[in-house]
Amino acid sequence: MQTPSRKTPQRFSTVEPCIDALLEKVGKEIVLGLPLGIGKANHFANALYARAVADPSISLTIFTALTLERPKGNSDILRRFIQPLLDRLYGHYQDLAYASARRREQLPSNIEVIEFFMAPGALLGNDYAQQHYASVNYTQVPEALLRSGVNVIAQMVSPVEDGVRFSLSCNPDLTLPFLKLSNACDDHPLILVGEVNPQLPYITGTSELDAIEFDFLLEGDTFDTPLFAAPAMPVSFTEHSIGMHIASLIADGGTLQLGIGALGDAVCHALRLRHLENGHYRRLIEGLNRHKSPACGEALTPMAEPFQQGLYAVSEMLPHGFLHLRRAGILTREVYADAALQALLDRDEITHTVNEETLLALKKCGRISSPLTPEDTEFLQRFGIVDASYSWRGHKLLTPDGEEEECDLHSEHGRRRLIGECLNRKLLGGTWLHGGFYLGPELMYRELRDLPPRERAGIDMTGIDFTNDLQSQRTLKRVQRRQARFVNSAMMVTLGGAVVSDGLVDNQVVSGVGGQYNFVAQAFELPGARSIIALPSTRNRDGICVSNIVWEYPHTTIPRHLRDVVVTEYGAVDLRGKTDRDVMVSMLSICDVRFQAVLLEQAKQAGKIEKDFLLPAEFNNNTPGHIAKVFTNKKCLAMLPYYPLGTDFTSEEALLAVALQQLKAADRRWWHMLMAVIRGRRVWHDKSESAEYIQRCLARMGYDHTETYEHRLEAYVVAAALRDFVDTRRPLCWE
Repeated sequence: MQTPSRKTPQRFSTVEPCIDALLEKVGKEIVLGLPLGIGKANHFANALYARAVADPSISLTIFTALTLERPKGNSDILRRFIQPLLDRLYGHYQDLAYASARRREQLPSNIEVIEFFMAPGALLGNDYAQQHYASVNYTQVPEALLRSGVNVIAQMVSPVEDGVRFSLSCNPDLTLPFLKLSNACDDHPLILVGEVNPQLPYITGTSELDAIEFDFLLEGDTFDTPLFAAPAMPVSFTEHSIGMHIASLIADGGTLQLGIGALGDAVCHALRLRHLENGHYRRLIEGLNRHKSPACGEALTPMAEPFQQGLYAVSEMLPHGFLHLRRAGILTREVYADAALQALLDRDEITHTVNEETLLALKKCGRISSPLTPEDTEFLQRFGIVDASYSWRGHKLLTPDGEEEECDLHSEHGRRRLIGECLNRKLLGGTWLHGGFYLGPELMYRELRDLPPRERAGIDMTGIDFTNDLQSQRTLKRVQRRQARFVNSAMMVTLGGAVVSDGLVDNQVVSGVGGQYNFVAQAFELPGARSIIALPSTRNRDGICVSNIVWEYPHTTIPRHLRDVVVTEYGAVDLRGKTDRDVMVSMLSICDVRFQAVLLEQAKQAGKIEKDFLLPAEFNNNTPGHIAKVFTNKKCLAMLPYYPLGTDFTSEEALLAVALQQLKAADRRWWHMLMAVIRGRRVWHDKSESAEYIQRCLARMGYDHTETYEHRLEAYVVAAALRDFVDTRRPLCWE
């Protein structure tokens, strides 16, 4: 990546000498780029921050995204839940010093922190963070970094044993394309710092860099620390229902992009049910769609059969669910880094097994010539089609014994000789997942570390310019990304099909644009591709239910002219190419029944729907009760675990997370809380076997020896939430 003339990197076992060397090399004007998520070089960043705090003559600007902080409870109940997690999951994690200062809005005047994507909801109401948010498409970030004068990149990296190569592993997403841009600018000096952490899974392929690519390397026990864990959150009936609908839109032999969170977990689980428990999946999806008809427009044809060809994944993020889909035999479609070879495979003109037909097909399509050229031979050897022991001297192809070999493909004998021991072997270089970054539970990191080398070789962590758009290698991507389904979540969707994903009505930023626009745009450029926007139809806050399908909103993330497929728990609708009238009718068909009438009236008043239109009666079933009725029987419940991909929580913590999540959204009016206390008091004194799990959970929260009246009231509220919101018939995890 970097220029060949670079010197051997300076290696440090402690941070302070590295900071000294950096200041000597760069000076006191430092513009630091830190990767998003877990890839930040926290020890280096904190030492540099401390140096700038101590020396106001240093100007430090930090460009980053998704700053991760150890969880903090804003109530006594949450603090009781979180504290043991801090000790167990985050005991050795070093928080970023700038994060706590920014949260207090007390950053020194010589330090500036700019983010293009914030931890969802974490910085609402923080004036400094809101003022220093940069709204940038993910693929445009490298150019934004270059324009901003970033002169230092500091990243956590994974080492090989000999210390000669390192993997960017979790975050090549922005680093790789930024290095390309920086190298192309002679007047843009850049310092690359690697903070070496052996606990970071080593990913081979594009994310690997030689040691000489780095200016500074921080190595030693100080930097050997656990990765930041993002435990899986419980999956509700609403999310399971959305996942079931989305799973029916994924084409066998196609391509999948998916994000993080409970909704992503639900989609992966639904795909797994479709493949491994097909009878159960069909009954569930039929139950959800039983009362639906194409009365409101052309219906999407559901796909419920198990996967025969399998899927290939290309996603800015590698979610934990992809590892589960791989083990389940779903992510099995492998792609290759050559458009001609990939096209032949897609047309079934060749197979993944090397034979004479492989050579003949490549010759027929013009990818190789006869006789072979040195370039042809290198290509064929790279994919394991021609024996790797062949070499070239001048214009002659030589055998391992140094003899000249016939390289004319017209001869059967010549073809067999060239293939040699590669005959009937699998093509080399197959990739089942291209990703830009990863973040997840400790469970996921352990699974990545434990992957057999051959399995791990099928994962290529790479630049965001590869995963998120088609500007480079367009021909290759078009053949690889067949029948693509780009699945992204939203906060709200207007009745006209515009998508709101990153901000509130007052322009407070919840998260950021990220790569959502990039994937939606891809869906309109790739043949057979679709953008799928998923969201619950409603949300609750302090017991008040509001619709996530709205008439209008002052700003949007995805404009309505890019409307495509939208999915709620009540179904999926196809908006692509429809008139405004049909789009609005379709959106009403997946809206909660409590909000249909108001939205329909607004559409009629605006002249978008005819005055005498009546929504078909079957959509009166768009209620949480209907979803619960479909799911609430013993067989269905066994298929709908709270944590379908497993969890870092203990069993008590997993149950508490379910109860506390619902409690946060519950009605807080005093008479409702009083009733909860009364119910909880009865539960508190229930020592029956059916309440044993509640007593264990209360003990985990430290309520088995409450000392004050206030703590006893809290215990009653938590006990009531455990009884009201936890369905013990549902398994915690998928076996």
